[in-house]
Amino acid sequence: MRKKFMSLIAAITIMGTMFTMTGCNNLGQTTSNDASSTSDASETASGGQKGTKENPFILGVSPMSGWYGWYGIEGTGIFEKNGVSVEIKYFPVYSDSLTAFYSNQVDGICIAASDAVAPLNEGVDFKIVLVNDNSSGADGLVVHDGISSVQDLKGKTVATEIGTLEHMFFLKILEDNGMTINDVNFTNMTINDAGPAFIAGSIDAAVLWEPTLSMAVNAGGKVIYSTASEPGLIPDTLAVRQDIIDNNSDVVQKVVQSWFDGEKLLDTRDDAFIEATIKGAELEKEDYLVMLDGVILFDQAMNEETFKEGNDYTSLPYTLQKSAEFLKATEMIDKIPEDVTAILDDTFIKGAN
Repeated sequence: MRKKFMSLIAAITIMGTMFTMTGCNNLGQTTSNDASSTSDASETASGGQKGTKENPFILGVSPMSGWYGWYGIEGTGIFEKNGVSVEIKYFPVYSDSLTAFYSNQVDGICIAASDAVAPLNEGVDFKIVLVNDNSSGADGLVVHDGISSVQDLKGKTVATEIGTLEHMFFLKILEDNGMTINDVNFTNMTINDAGPAFIAGSIDAAVLWEPTLSMAVNAGGKVIYSTASEPGLIPDTLAVRQDIIDNNSDVVQKVVQSWFDGEKLLDTRDDAFIEATIKGAELEKEDYLVMLDGVILFDQAMNEETFKEGNDYTSLPYTLQKSAEFLKATEMIDKIPEDVTAILDDTFIKGAN
């Protein structure tokens, strides 16, 4: 697995000790070496044109099956072929990447669509310019033996990270089964901590994404609910700061084009592309191929279709609206944005070759 994660044994040992002391971790406490070394991208931008070797487009990437594909794009020279220099900044803790984006430390970010609703309310100026994939089993509720249904979770300790898409997903799972968060002993933990805590037996269940989900399953966990049952609920996207779009639209176009060029190779499991991906992401090939089975990768045609208005989760505007309504109903946001489509920009999808 990726070396920038704690080693599994060390993580389990630490979690087994710390869980009894603290119960849970605060949101965003862990920061990767990559993240801490990231300079303010807005300051760098003042030094010249974005997308050059001297001033690369800084892309924040977090652990998720489709997002790892950016390493394959980098490693096979697709960025270079398209005339753009991109620096990938890796954030093992997803919420840290969101903080970096909102504070202008990165130019673009890999973000789940539902997580874009709250910053829209807060006035963060950005656009979703691309859908990388839809989760189709890459996010799930994993449990220990003795738990066979969602109802069995009553009174059990369940962990995931507050404010993330997994939190929203868990609340929806509970709602679909006639339960609320008050029916379980909910513990706020980052995904990186929740996985080892589950494996150590410190918690009864966890809502996880890949690759942590596969780690938990390989250690004996059982998935009883996943996004395979909720197609389109969790679109994984690329968001870019508005000032970068305004001043460097050609660079954004090249980044989007690079995704479409790489997606073709990733979707067909091209050997050279897969090798470049696992080398950059420091993954085992077998593990990564299993992760890929949990997502539906989006090409240009699928992007053009999902950006259209619709009445089900195949439509990104519909998904954002329903996500906003759900987040409001569960008091995760104070209000529903006046227009959730204000953060969508399909210009670069349509401008690709």
